[in-house]
Amino acid sequence: MYIALHNSFSSKQVEEFAKVVFGMGLNTIVFTKASSSAAQNGIPIVQKMAIKNNKNLVYLEDINDAIEILNPEKVIMITNSNIGKEKLNFEEIGEKDLIVFCGSNSGFSLKEIESANAEPKHLLGVNIGPIGEASILLYNTLKDQ
Repeated sequence: MYIALHNSFSSKQVEEFAKVVFGMGLNTIVFTKASSSAAQNGIPIVQKMAIKNNKNLVYLEDINDAIEILNPEKVIMITNSNIGKEKLNFEEIGEKDLIVFCGSNSGFSLKEIESANAEPKHLLGVNIGPIGEASILLYNTLKDQ
């Protein structure tokens, strides 16, 4: 499973997201469309973290670049329950799936979801942000491993 954070502006969010993903045992993290302090400070901090811990960082311009390079079986975008009407079933996540979280409060645009040919899904009825949502997803998918 590949975990991605898309459209983040915050270096702290990027750093904390990486701590969760790497801390839960995944070896690769993907960042797309990072801007502002996320791109200037956050990505270099995560790069250093990845190198020190023998992990992989993939930093790309857009989600479609990640799809082209990783060639996932499914792309699942974690959205709020207004857009992703269907709740994510943790048991349906495969090893080659790309799970994308949004770093901005506005969430994914419908154009981004359609362009990625993604399945919009939600985890909770309320939006708690990508760090909390990634924690829930990874705990539920990796707890039996």
